[in-house]
Amino acid sequence: MARVWFGDSDVNRLLKTFRGEPTDRVPHLEYWYGWHVPAHVLGRPPQTMRDWVEFARAIGMDAIPVHYGWRPGNVFERSADGRAHYIDGRIKRRDDLRTLEPPPPLEDFERRLEEALEAAEGTGVGVFASISSFFDGTYLAMGYDHFALMLYDDLPFVEELMDILCEQFVKAVEIACRYPIAFLFVNDDIAVKGGLLCRPDLFRELFIPRMERMVAPAKRKGIPLTFHTDGALDEVIPILLELGFCAIHPVDPAANDIYELKRKWGDKITLHGNIPCDLLLYGSLDEVEAAILERLERLSVGGRYILGSGSSIFEPMPVENVLAMPRLVHEWRP
Repeated sequence: MARVWFGDSDVNRLLKTFRGEPTDRVPHLEYWYGWHVPAHVLGRPPQTMRDWVEFARAIGMDAIPVHYGWRPGNVFERSADGRAHYIDGRIKRRDDLRTLEPPPPLEDFERRLEEALEAAEGTGVGVFASISSFFDGTYLAMGYDHFALMLYDDLPFVEELMDILCEQFVKAVEIACRYPIAFLFVNDDIAVKGGLLCRPDLFRELFIPRMERMVAPAKRKGIPLTFHTDGALDEVIPILLELGFCAIHPVDPAANDIYELKRKWGDKITLHGNIPCDLLLYGSLDEVEAAILERLERLSVGGRYILGSGSSIFEPMPVENVLAMPRLVHEWRP
């Protein structure tokens, strides 16, 4: 039995928010939760999709993810605390493509989808597919500095790796779309604080046709499309709207003025996130609550806002700070 309960989950609340329709309250959703929060809520670490559904119901979150990721060629180094940190990519030459790690089995992804949907049936909790992508998968495999050089020295090599990754992600999306998922979430860091990771004309040439192919199975079935990228969103949002995306996460507070984005784009795309992770990590509960309430008051007008962190939930964020988000969306009324 869960140790907390904030209110009912209702995936239709999320779907209405994606469409810009009125809802009973602002939804709350996190795409990535460190295990310490659900372990606190449930009294045990989550081990099955049924545990994650129980956790979502306890905090009144409206959906849970089933992840599929493939980021080959990454080089990690362990720090003094034992954590692995990305430092470079090892795919430097075309010959290195033959050494790519194989992708995770799609059968495992499909099995987890089935388990999640079975566990969520009749609970109000939706299930969505969270799938990594080809653009950041490519520059992480190469290392960003080398990727930047290859954009000019050997663009066909860059495109070849992107196509290898994209092909696998298309297969994952096709599998997900065989099931009644609530929406598709594409995870691809395509921007930094200064904007897109390469000049806009080249970015569009590399990104748009491949992303069109990747999301085509979902678009054919009318499944909503949502997107994650860090960085500034002024150049990103028009491209996502062109591709048919209805929501953007996490509206990085270090790179964006969410209130200005709301003014410019709030009737066209749903903004999701923006509670600073450094505040969740180091701030007092009063400071966290103040930041949450400010966003609820200013961003709920006209809808199309989902409360969430400015990235993800990780240890050692204090549990009380993290749980302030779902607690306050259930308590707060305009």
